[in-house]
Order: sequence, then C-alpha cells, then structure tokens
Amino acid sequence: MLAAVLVIAASAAYGGNQQQIIQGGALPPRDAGQAPRTATGTAAIRGRVFAADSGRPLRRARIQINGPGLPGNGVTTSTDADGRYEIKDLPGGRYTISVTRSGYLRLSYGQRRPFEQGRPFDLGNGQRADNVDFTLPRMSLITGRVLDEANEAISGVRVWAMRPVYFEGRRRLIPEGQPATTDDAGQYRLLGLTPGAYFVMADIRETWTVVENGVERVMGYAQTYYPGTPGVTDARRVTVGVGQEASNTDFALIPGRAATVSGTVFDSQGRPAAGRQVSVGQEFRGPNQMIALSTMGTTVAGDGTFRMTGLAPGDYKLSVRTTVDIGGTAVPEGAGIQITVAGVDIDNIALITSSGWSVSGALYTASGAPVPAAVRAAARVAPRPLSSDGMPMGPSPTATPDNGRVTDGSTFSVTGLYGPARLRVNLPDDWVVQSIQFDGRDITDEAIEARSGETLGNVQVVIANTINVVAGTVTDTKGAATGDGAVIVFAEDAGRWLEDSRYVRSARPDQQGTFQIKGLPPGEYLAVALEYVEDGAWNDPEYLDSIRRYGQRVKLLDSGSQTIALKLTSPQ
Repeated sequence: MLAAVLVIAASAAYGGNQQQIIQGGALPPRDAGQAPRTATGTAAIRGRVFAADSGRPLRRARIQINGPGLPGNGVTTSTDADGRYEIKDLPGGRYTISVTRSGYLRLSYGQRRPFEQGRPFDLGNGQRADNVDFTLPRMSLITGRVLDEANEAISGVRVWAMRPVYFEGRRRLIPEGQPATTDDAGQYRLLGLTPGAYFVMADIRETWTVVENGVERVMGYAQTYYPGTPGVTDARRVTVGVGQEASNTDFALIPGRAATVSGTVFDSQGRPAAGRQVSVGQEFRGPNQMIALSTMGTTVAGDGTFRMTGLAPGDYKLSVRTTVDIGGTAVPEGAGIQITVAGVDIDNIALITSSGWSVSGALYTASGAPVPAAVRAAARVAPRPLSSDGMPMGPSPTATPDNGRVTDGSTFSVTGLYGPARLRVNLPDDWVVQSIQFDGRDITDEAIEARSGETLGNVQVVIANTINVVAGTVTDTKGAATGDGAVIVFAEDAGRWLEDSRYVRSARPDQQGTFQIKGLPPGEYLAVALEYVEDGAWNDPEYLDSIRRYGQRVKLLDSGSQTIALKLTSPQ
C-alpha cells in the first residue's frame, strides 16, 4: 500500500511509502466531485484516507493535487463515506498531493516529519496509481491557565503558540494555528498544532491606575511568555508530540507601567494627515502568512500631531493610511513603524506617508523570439521586500490578483512597494531568468528602491529555455535508493545565500529515490541529501553554513545536465 502516515515513534518520523502503479484501464466512478482543469490526460490517482488513532476511514477529507497543466490552485476532491477518493483525467507529470481534514493534521504525500516538504508523486502518461492512502494523525494541543500577579485567574487573555522561522533576513516568531482566549477560570486551549516545540505568549490590553506617594500611574500587562517572562530570551519552549496534549502550561502575566506614545503624521506633500486614524496593533509576517490585529487607535489632530495613552509593555506596529490629492488625483498613501514599549513614554515619532513605489517593464527571450503565450500566462513578477516594517498594517498591496502579472504584450507592472526589494520572477519549470536589467546595469540579485510615487520603468527581464538541470538519486546507509530525505543544492559562495536566492534550490526525491532541480544559474555549487529539513530552512545563511561541510561539489555551465548520486546524511 502506498501511504503517507504520521506515526508515533521515538524518531518522531512520518511513515514510509510503497506504491502500486497499474498501466491503463478504466477506474470505477466514485461519489466525490472534481473541479475542472485546464489540461487532461488518461492517468489517475486514487486511494483512501484513514484516522491514525482509530484506523477508521475519514469522510469529507479534502484532497488537493498540484502539478503541470493544472490551474493555479490545483484540483481538489473529497473522500466519500468509505474514505475513498479519486482524481482522474490527469496528464503525466510530477505532482504534489496534500490532505486536510478538520481535527487532523494537514499531511502532504511523502511527509514524514513536522514542517517537512512533501515528496513529489511521479505519474506517467496513462498510468493508474492505486492505494495512494493517507493516515492522518490528530492535531496536538497545549492547555493551561493564565494568572495575574496575585495568582488569580484572568479572563480575556489572548494566548498564542509561536515558533521561529527565518523571514526577511532574520529569525522571527510567527503564530502556529489560531490564538486562544482564556475563559473566566483563566483556562486556554491552543488547538490544531503540528508536533513540535513552541513558545507560548499571552497578552491583554487591560490597564488600571495606581497611586504611589501621591503620583498616579497607569499600569498594564506586558506580553508574557511561558513560564512567566517578558522576553523570549528567557522563555521556555513547550514540546508536544503527535496528537498529544501539553497540559498544565500555567503562567502569570507580568505587570508594568503603561506608556504614552506620541508624534506627528504628515503626507508625502508635507501636509498634516488631519483626521486620519493612527492604529496600534500586532502584526505577524512570515512565509505565506500575515496576521494583523489592531489594539487601539487615535485620531491625528489638525496640526498633524497624535497622542495615545495606556499602551501596555510589548512590541507593536504603528500604522496609518490616508488619501492624498496630488495634481487633482486621489492617491492612497500609508506608513508603518515598529515600536517596543517598555514602561517609558515614546515621543517624537515621525510618520511620513507614502504611496509606495512601483516597477514596470517587459519580458524578453534571450533568443529574441516572442515570449510564448503559455509562459506569459504562467509568469509573474513578485518582488521580495527586504523588510515589511515600513509597510502599513494589513495585506501587502503586491498581493492583489493582477499585480505583477504579464500581459499579452509581455509587459508587467508592480505597485505598492515600501522599502528596498529584490525582483523575483515566477516562471514555468523549463524557463529561467537569465538577467534583469535597469538603466544599463544588472539588478538580477540587487536590492532596488525608489522614492514615494516613483516608478522604476523599462526594467528588462531576459528569460531563456536553455537551463541547467541537476538530477540524480538518493541512497540510504545500505546503498538502496530511497524517497526519504531532502536534497539542497546551494552556491559555494556564501555571498549568494539570500532569501529566495536563485542560487539555492531544494527538492525531495520521488518514490523511486530520484530527484531533479532545474534552473540554477552557472557556477560552483554544493549538493547534500539530508534526512530531515524543515521547509524553508535553506533561506537561513546560518543553516547553509552548518551543512556546507557535507556538500558534494557540482559545477554548472550555462546549460546542460549534471547527474549526481547522494547519500543521506544526518548533520550532528
């Protein structure tokens, strides 16, 4: 049986896989519907979904498959009353398959451990893959009580499970799952957690007044980490296993002096942003994640000043949005700034709103031929900000559906950028960015920036379909091909270890133990196969430095194919 299973074991590993492939033949109909797709074929995948704890079939589990020729969001179907699913009329190719079900962990095909990439599923033309089964484990949870400084229960406290990830040039904490709120007994339940180690953080915006020696002070509770510390440096992680509950995770909030925060807000034309709202809240940004929670706000006065009182100790983002009349046109502007409140008033904050900057240009092929329609349809210019600290709270403007899309004329435009960014271009697998030129210089891997309202125009993105391919097999300690582990190929030059670098790629071997990485630029590389890699860890230069001694050297020219054999390793 070919299965993706999360098992409870000392190694915390996910289960192994076998597969049964049948050539041709019709599949009997099932009652699970399928979404329309843009490409069809004669291959099919079917299997069942089970609960790991009871072994019973799971109905209404959602199966999603992504791969070549499918729509951007892939194709989905659901399991029937017997836990069965079927996706047919697929073209041959390498696919990713994932399963979700309420109350259970999301699981990707071939995933063995928490936060690991799924493994590609290799499906040939006309093939029928049976018994592609998934066994879903229950989600983990953390429970406990939040108390005040007198060890009395406190209700209405927001509690988060946080884990560190590398994003925008540094490691930062992002939430896992949804926050919990304490009840009247101070109890909380953090649900839906993947097995792992978490920092538990609690915060509440409650304030009160005390009088000491005739002096009145406003107090509040600091953002507090388990087991009762205002900073993450002294915090203790809480570890949960598969389907386990980490109970009695109790801790007390730390009181501290609330602060007054004041400053000015002016628009890009130097005019006070009178009547606009300055909001204060928490913002969590990570790979494919953004959570913004407004805590309080105040109105900007006629002279551009603002003042807010009673802000409890903690980390916040001040944010403001406005509309500015520029030459008779209403232009939206905004500004943001990160602050840390630590019991001391903060004044003289100066916010100057911006409409952001833009970039526009066109795609060209290295051969001079027109960009194929299929490439235009799939391509998207997606700048990666070096930091989102100066961006107003809320979704990035670059997240709008048409921002960065390539037109029929091969042109593109991206608006709403704040601060420096690197241009990245998403292309089909068989195409690669050869260079990005602006004003006579190569900016392919450079950070670029413009002033508020400016556009960097006539950016030339040169793409090619003559690419490098690194392929090979992964073997275990006994020399047998294995689909376990992950492969990372990265530049030997540490100066190229940037977030979302063109010179760093990862892949998981398929069910036959083979892997393929396309589109790396020419240069000297290191290749390593690791038993376990957390998804996205290769964006962290410190992580790449820790594994470089295990790497096998690979030299890539302008194009061609390199075949290598890698053995799984477990860095110490």
